[in-house]
Order: sequence, then C-alpha cells, then structure tokens
Amino acid sequence: MSLKPPVVWCVGGSDSSAHAGLQADLRSGQDLACHVQTIVTCVTAQNSKQVRLVEPVSLLMFNEQWQTLLDDIPPDAIKVSLLPSAELVLACSTWLKRMKADYPNLLVVFDPVMAASSESGNRLQQTSAGMSLLDHILPYVDVITPNLMEFELLTGISGEQGLTELQDSLNTQFSLSTCHWLLKGGHGSSEQATDWLIDKTATIGFSTPRLNVHNTRGTGCTLSTALASFISHGYDLLDAVTMAKAYITGALKSGVKIGTGAGPLGRPGWPLQIENLPEILLPETKEQSYIRAFPAIPAEEIGLYPVVDSVAWLKLVLENGVKTAQLRIKDASAKGLAADIQQAIDLGNQYHARVFINDYWRLAIQYDAYGVHLGQEDLSTANLSEIRKAGLALGISTHGYYEIARAQSIQPSYIALGHIFPTQTKDMPSQPQGLKRLAQYARLLEGHYPTVAIGGIDAERVQPVVQTGVDSVALVTAITKAIDPEAATQSLLTLFAEEKLARNEREAFH
Repeated sequence: MSLKPPVVWCVGGSDSSAHAGLQADLRSGQDLACHVQTIVTCVTAQNSKQVRLVEPVSLLMFNEQWQTLLDDIPPDAIKVSLLPSAELVLACSTWLKRMKADYPNLLVVFDPVMAASSESGNRLQQTSAGMSLLDHILPYVDVITPNLMEFELLTGISGEQGLTELQDSLNTQFSLSTCHWLLKGGHGSSEQATDWLIDKTATIGFSTPRLNVHNTRGTGCTLSTALASFISHGYDLLDAVTMAKAYITGALKSGVKIGTGAGPLGRPGWPLQIENLPEILLPETKEQSYIRAFPAIPAEEIGLYPVVDSVAWLKLVLENGVKTAQLRIKDASAKGLAADIQQAIDLGNQYHARVFINDYWRLAIQYDAYGVHLGQEDLSTANLSEIRKAGLALGISTHGYYEIARAQSIQPSYIALGHIFPTQTKDMPSQPQGLKRLAQYARLLEGHYPTVAIGGIDAERVQPVVQTGVDSVALVTAITKAIDPEAATQSLLTLFAEEKLARNEREAFH
C-alpha cells in the first residue's frame, strides 16, 4: 500500500495554453510527489504570445470549491496566485482566515500575479491591487513571492534600494505582519539571479547564475508551487526556498519550445543536482564563494568516524584501528583544554590517523591539527581564511538543503549530515532527518564531497545508513556506552567495512 502524498491546494487561474497557471501548478506538484488540488479563480484565453481574455468564476463557484475540498481532506500547504476581482480577494481572505484558525500550522504561499510574463505584458490582475490586495491577503500569508515589478506595484517601495533600507521600509510599512518576503531577482540584468528572503530580523540571498534561455513561461507559478510542495513535505522555510530555487534552475535548463512565443519550463524532478543549488549570501557575515577549496579527503578513506569527548576515548578508538576521529569537548572553560587538544593531535600523528578538533580552530591551528570540524553556528565567527591558510582540513555539520548549500560555497573537506535519528548526547533544534532524506543528500553530494552521517546511529542502524549511499558513519554512544568499548569498536569497524563492500558489489552488479 503506497503512502499518501502531501496535498497542496493551488488557488489561481486556468491557463488555456498550459504554460503557466493551474496547469503548471499541477505538473510541478506531481513532479515533486505531491497531490495538487485546485481552486479555480478564473478562466483565461491565452497562448504563448498573449493573454486575450480573463473571465472570473462566480463567487458561488469559488466558495463551493473551497468547501467541497475541505469537506474531504485539509491541505498540507496552500499556494494562492491570481485573484482577478475584488470580491474574490475578499472571499479568499475569509477562507484563509478560517483555514489559519482551524489549522494553525498550515503555511500559505502567495504569488501575487500582476501581469503575464509573455511578450504582450497583458495585465491579468483586475483588482485595484496594491495595498488593498495586501490588506486582505497578507495577514494570512507566510511567504509572499513578488518579482521587482510586482513588489513595487504592491507596496510602493522601490526594490532597487539597499537591503538594509528595504528591510526597514518593510518593517515600517508592514509592522504587524509576520510574513516573509521572497523578492525575486529573475527579471534583473546582473550576471546573477538573486532572490532575497526578507523578514523582520534577517535578509538571506539565494543566488544562481542568470541563464540565457527563451522558454521561461510559468517561472513564478512554478517557483511558488515548488515552495509550497517542499513545505508540504515537511521541510522548513530555509530548506524549502533553497530547494525551490534549485528546482527552478533545473526547470529553466529544461524548458520546452511550444508555440511561437516563450515556451513553458521543464519539470526536472527532485533537486538532486548540486550544480543547481543556489549560493547562500549572508550580508552580515560577508560570506562569498571561495576560489580555493579546503584539502580534499578521498571519500573511501574516511571509514568509521567516532566522535569522542576525551583524550582517553580518542586513544582507545585509535588503538583499535580507527583512522578518522573527532575530539569534541563541549566545555570551552575545561581545565587543561589546550593540553588535551595538543595531546589529541599527537595521538593522531602517532597512529597515522585523521583527528579533527571540534570548534577550537585557533588551538587546532596552533598545534598543527589535521583538521577542524565546525557547526553552522561557528561558520559566522571562525576565520575560515586562517584555517585554510594553515592547511587544515575542514568538516562542516549540516541539517538540510539550506545548510548544505551554505557549506558548498565554502568547499569543505567533507560534509556531515545529521542528525539522522534522535540523539542522546545533544539537544537538537531540528527534527531527525531520517533515512529517506539522508539518501537524497548522499546522492546530491556524491562525487563532489565526502559525506558523513551522524546522529543516533548504533550498531543496528549502521547497515541501513550505509545503504543510503553515504561515505562514512559517525558514532558516539555506540562506543562510549558499550559494555566492552574495545570490542564494540572492532566490531563496528568490521560491520562498516562489510556493509560498504556489500553496497559496492550491488552497485557494480546494477
């Protein structure tokens, strides 16, 4: 029996050319393993060149579509786009208010369609738009996705001003709103197409090279529906935006020539191509792409990867054959911290092993460590240039697509993926990733960066974790809480090697 796919409700117009509108929503949702249900706001007569006629549905029909769907099954996410009349704006506002009250965790994406993206530029939105539209819809929206033209028409704020000024303007004008603004940069003229996610406290850029392609119809529809689809699969907003941006890049690359005007986007499937991931831009940390990568580690050489909290534990695992390990001392004020780190590095040299020092990058540089491992919170404070200049390898923890994209721009020696299962050693702000997502991450990074799975992995879970395609498995309590740690270490080394061999043989057979 197959699992029920997430259900996404798409509210918008029917496009007779099937290049955009609800037809594009249906294709995108299906491509991303969602079941899209539609609430039609209008029927349009359009082709690849022009929008000839827009005819709104009656208020009775609009309301009946909402109620009929709701009588059967609620959605996992809602995407709202074309609202062609004032009465439908008011009705949609009423329904969204009700849905938000009844389903507080339901997220709503709003793509404020103001005009067709065809050469004709015929306006689709027939309401007075602007502030009246936002007054009624914005209070019930979690993410709004305007391009620069739509943003200025809706808000009267210029999208060309600096990011700080833009954020201040939004905070002033929409002080009561908790909505995130995803300001799309696809219509700009720079070499990069950067979308900026702006809320009251942060501004994050998602940047990809601008593509010189002709078949671009339905870009806005596809992005917002992809965003709603990933949200419906349970991804948080930063992951969902990262994935939607990667999906759009793949869709633009695979556009189809249908008609004499601009054709529709392609449907590239789940975003598993690392070259389509956006670069993450964080203005406050001045992060940018690095030309030179950190030292490479052959993926097949990392092996089993214990993470231990003392020099004594490190010595034990190295004595029993481990070739990659991490010293993670949580208390920065611990007595003898520097001496412990120096001793750990000496043990690594003694046993010809790769010993990574967690967090304490200055001491790692001082005592000439093999490598440093950093969490996401450390990336904004650590001096990555100094670590690279010292020749140290670098591992980075990630917890989803957004953090993988951020790590990729740094070009680390390996990327850790976690936490896979609930952990005993650390309180985590995110939910466990699980095996399905782990397999997607491993496929995304295969051949580009070695991958290390971490979090709640014991002896019974090594086999299914290895079969996802990751290169290495990090263990903590499977060794440190074992009755016989030496025997557990040796047994886990053997188990890991056997499972890697079995996986390689299966891959070679297929």
